[in-house]
Amino acid sequence: MNNQKRSIIGARASERVKQRFAAMAIVGIVVTLLSACSGDGQNSTPVGEADPRAEPVLKLPITKVKVETLSEKLSLPGTVLALPDRSVKVSPGVAGKIVDVKVTPGQQVQKGSVIALLDNRQPQEQVNQARAKVLIADAGVEQAKTNLVLAQNTEERLARLVKQEVAAEKDLVAAKSQIETAQAQLLAAKAQVDDARAAEQTARAQLGYTIVRSPLSGIIAQRYLNISDSADTSTPVAQVVDLSQVIVEAALPTSQPASLSPGDSATVTAQALPGRVTIGKVLNINPVTDNQGTTIGVRILCPNPNYALKEGMPVAVSIVNAVHSNILTVPKTAVVADPQAPDSKMVYTYKNGKVSRVQVTTGIAACNRQQILSGLKAGEEIVASGAYGIPDGTEVKAENEPLHGNSEVTSKSD
Repeated sequence: MNNQKRSIIGARASERVKQRFAAMAIVGIVVTLLSACSGDGQNSTPVGEADPRAEPVLKLPITKVKVETLSEKLSLPGTVLALPDRSVKVSPGVAGKIVDVKVTPGQQVQKGSVIALLDNRQPQEQVNQARAKVLIADAGVEQAKTNLVLAQNTEERLARLVKQEVAAEKDLVAAKSQIETAQAQLLAAKAQVDDARAAEQTARAQLGYTIVRSPLSGIIAQRYLNISDSADTSTPVAQVVDLSQVIVEAALPTSQPASLSPGDSATVTAQALPGRVTIGKVLNINPVTDNQGTTIGVRILCPNPNYALKEGMPVAVSIVNAVHSNILTVPKTAVVADPQAPDSKMVYTYKNGKVSRVQVTTGIAACNRQQILSGLKAGEEIVASGAYGIPDGTEVKAENEPLHGNSEVTSKSD
């Protein structure tokens, strides 16, 4: 029994020894493999980290100095206004009570369209009375004409009888007097007709004033009164605005040099109308400043066929003030302050893969372009943007297109 136990214990010990030798062999293999991959161990790089030998390269957009024509523009704030007499508050010609309103805000109307109706019963009765007086006056004229004909016939008959010494001379004189009286009565009757017809026209005009009509074609901007409201000649029923053409009143600062003339082209835009550009012309320039003497009014006439520009809308006005031809230009972003002379400007030139600082003198700026008066030549390659504080001789990799950031650093492979 003791011999059997000793045999079992010896077998187990032998198995543990074998397992230890196997583990040591695996460790030795792993160490050998790691040594083979790392070489001498001096140039190894941990996994996931950049190679410290790689030199960073600055990638910047490169462009050329161009010869261009730049337009110097004035940017002015403005407000849309209706043309004179193109924004009208419509009131009735007589006082009365409104019995109907035919329009609503936003409705398009033509010149002469009915805006509202007033109670017309009293004016209509006045028209009827005036018409009756005209008819009576006309009848009086016809009667006066008849009396004149009778007087003329009597005078002719008596004239024959006097020649025949049948009638007395005094009867002929009396007949001539009757003719003169009939003629005067006819003139008076005709005058009464004229007066009656004038009164009828006045009554009809008063009746016509009970129909409120639009004095122009346009859009109903406001409606002020409703049915059963009382109106008079100073109370507007509605406002009609014609905005097929508008005036933009712009404010030119008196301190800003400008050379404007009537007829100059102007571009009008509004934040409320993104992407929409309206081209107008300078109509006139106010010969006097505002009350504070800080601005001069510039009026621009603009077409507005779709009524997109609204009265009172704030807009931005751009007017070409001067045109500069055949000048050297670079992107505005290419010009930076000189760190060694903050009051000076500089540009980084690009040649043989490296950049160099060059001081420049600048002129006008427009459309994201900067005029260069001195320091560069046409066709020279320069850094378009992102090059500030870079030492001369820095190696740069040219980008065909501008980057979203100022610059980008990448690793240079061996």
